Amino acid sequence: MSDTITRFKLRNGSAAQWTAENPILLEGEVGIETDTRKYKVGNGVSAWSALSYYIEGVLARGQASKMTSGTIAIATAGTYQSTGLTATFDAASDYQVVLGTSDTFGLKNDSGATKLFQVMASMDASAGNNNTLGISLAKNGAVISQSECRAFTGSNTQITKLFCFWMVELANGDEVSLFVANHSDTTSISFQRGRISAIEVKA
Repeated sequence: MSDTITRFKLRNGSAAQWTAENPILLEGEVGIETDTRKYKVGNGVSAWSALSYYIEGVLARGQASKMTSGTIAIATAGTYQSTGLTATFDAASDYQVVLGTSDTFGLKNDSGATKLFQVMASMDASAGNNNTLGISLAKNGAVISQSECRAFTGSNTQITKLFCFWMVELANGDEVSLFVANHSDTTSISFQRGRISAIEVKA
């Protein structure tokens, strides 16, 4: 008696075909994009476009930096604000993340879905003598206080190095950006270099 080999075929089509048809998959039904090799699992309610990919082969990510100097005018001591500077986006390494549009020293989730990101930012800067500078991440212009980092400038316009990171959930179109503060007075910050990066955190 020979063994019986059972074959079955999962529902499949190209990414464009799935988008055009936009069906509602049954609960537990698998739909595969033949060209991207990604797939979604239905819940019996949501259309294809509303479902998240079950497993993505590539994590959403992006990074930007400014490696030339700039001046950041400080209006109020101890208040976090946008740098007002424009970072250069690294288009060679990005995936589903773009340079911010509301804040050009930031990154925007362009994936079409809500995702959790680990975001890191840094700045080398000075602001006169013996001042305390701070950096923090901001989501859509609102400071994330838990991400704050402070450092003392010392004397002789010493350059201080600041680094912060935090996990931030971003809906599609949300932005995360680098904010700065002079906690001592309103001396302008002499920006030397800085960067911001975001990479998706998978559950």
